[in-house]
Amino acid sequence: MAPTADAAKYAAEREVGTPVKTATSVRTWELDRTPDLIDLVSAARDNGHEVLLIERPMPDAVSIAALGKAFDIVAAKGGVALEDANGEVVDFEAGNDKLLAASRLWRRLCESLAGPIAVGGFAYRPDRVPGGPWSGFPSLLLRVPELAVTRVRGRTHATAMTAEAESLLELTTTGVRAPAARRLEVTPVRNTVAWTAAVGSAAARLRAGDAEKVVLAREVLARGDGVVSAAMVARSLRAAYPSCFTYLITGADGTAFAGASPELLVRRSGDRAFSQPMAGSVARGATDAEDERLARQLEDSAKDALEHRVVSEFVVEAMRPFARSVSAREPEVVRFTNIQHLATSVTAELTHPPADALELAAALHPTPAVGGWPREAADELIDELEGLERGWYAGAVGWIDAHGDGEFAVALRCGLLWEDGARLYAGVGVMPDSDPARELEETELKFKALLTALV
Repeated sequence: MAPTADAAKYAAEREVGTPVKTATSVRTWELDRTPDLIDLVSAARDNGHEVLLIERPMPDAVSIAALGKAFDIVAAKGGVALEDANGEVVDFEAGNDKLLAASRLWRRLCESLAGPIAVGGFAYRPDRVPGGPWSGFPSLLLRVPELAVTRVRGRTHATAMTAEAESLLELTTTGVRAPAARRLEVTPVRNTVAWTAAVGSAAARLRAGDAEKVVLAREVLARGDGVVSAAMVARSLRAAYPSCFTYLITGADGTAFAGASPELLVRRSGDRAFSQPMAGSVARGATDAEDERLARQLEDSAKDALEHRVVSEFVVEAMRPFARSVSAREPEVVRFTNIQHLATSVTAELTHPPADALELAAALHPTPAVGGWPREAADELIDELEGLERGWYAGAVGWIDAHGDGEFAVALRCGLLWEDGARLYAGVGVMPDSDPARELEETELKFKALLTALV
């Protein structure tokens, strides 16, 4: 999916700054029904279409089902390329920062189209081509779908890039399905003794001054005794974690990336931006009283308070170059189905013209919540100690529209799915005084979000 030779050739021949010419006519209308967005993407995928889904059933949240492909902005050597529905490169934007290059290319495409929306995301390391199990995913993909179905505040609209795209609304699931998985065999890719030793090594390196914080992730394989349906997983996650961002993105190799993220990287609406970084975690209690006790324990934890402060202060400072003012509330405990986090709400009043959602994401990603601090030192420790290919785990998923408004969630509580199994990912923030055994317990807690959705 990285058309390097074609992209370079097109960039050399093309007059820089010229909007790409398209023959696409965009039509948007309100639907008189309220389709289930997971049903839509499931039917489209069964009929051979690539699909993307970002869903959050909150009152003012935007949910989008993206069916088929009209254009892709995709990572390429030396920048990002714009591909048409046939995979032909029709534009290219050079730049080492893939997110900023994508922002520039997106603005140029929007000059040629009326009201498009792009859905997608990017890897933890957008500057690297994902390898191993992530070979079906580029390091960045933003898709203008043939048909986008968008829901906000109870109203549903469809945006079609062609007249034929409207037929995607009528697709149904096809064929006889194989039996669904009822049991899972779960095995760590790296044994727990080696992983906890890596956490201990990381903490020692932090005490020696190599960095302030580093996030280390684990990977487990879950193999089922039947089919693990991506749509079923997304539906289970939506039901179990209604306040999270549910997402489903299909890879070019037939895999699917799915998850339920609690964490907003950035939302941009007009001249205002909002972020809610999270760091510091504890389990939910079996009773209200235990819930409160665990929440107070989290608030009183010096380790978690320091870990969180590193993240929240980074987000505030990263927003400042784009804003007239930036304000941050005091940290609070936010609760999800099986876990509690420390979270800080950060609001920025943007200068004019306001940076778009991709520019803001480029400034924020990766936050210390998923990488560490300082960035370069933390990434060196991750490369040395983590021992896995993150791919899109701890990257971001979301959308952007023609006005530059958009929303990106950190890609957490996630797995890379195939027909009868999944690779699941969970990470922890390691500090100088981290207890490896406690960090291992935290990953197990986070894995439950996906494991309970697989069967």
